[in-house]
Amino acid sequence: MHSLRSKLSRSFPNHVKQIRQYTLAAAVILMLSPLAGLTADAQGLNRPASAPPKTLRLNEDSLITAATATSDTVARQGKSTTTALLFSMAIPGAGQIYNGAYWKPPIIWGVGYYFWSVYNNQDKLYRQSRALYTASITTSAPDGDALAKGNRNFYKHQRDTFGWYLAIAYIVNVLDAYVDASLYSFEVSPNLQPKNDIQWMSLQVRF
Repeated sequence: MHSLRSKLSRSFPNHVKQIRQYTLAAAVILMLSPLAGLTADAQGLNRPASAPPKTLRLNEDSLITAATATSDTVARQGKSTTTALLFSMAIPGAGQIYNGAYWKPPIIWGVGYYFWSVYNNQDKLYRQSRALYTASITTSAPDGDALAKGNRNFYKHQRDTFGWYLAIAYIVNVLDAYVDASLYSFEVSPNLQPKNDIQWMSLQVRF
């Protein structure tokens, strides 16, 4: 009995010491378990959110579309054909200025001046050659000088030809002014080409 007590007295401190160690370890584990949970939550907060699955969306309405715009006819306040006609008859090119076609008068004046200058020059040469031919007619040579006669006929033909050119240019000037005034209120807008509005296919990809 004494020996049993002695054994128990010797082993009891060891058991108590072990119990204390186990209790301390359990307490440490219980104290650290909330911290572990908070750490896990913090790691969960810091962890990037999982990306949604990749999606590929094609909008059917955003495929290639073409719209053709037709040219519109723009109506403007008309011009008087009588006024344009009278202006062009009085001063060549004035009817075109009245119609707003400012690029035409320089052409009309340039062509008209050329025809008139040639006509005037050929007329002078004709008069000179005619005077020489008339002076060459004598009683001994009733037909006059053949060369002077040929020059007279040549210059006369040239003068008459450019006179016709000048008259045609004048008539074209008058008709052009009249037609421009007639069509002035039906001018077509500059948009003569079809307008294509192309909207390319939209592609949206999420990652």
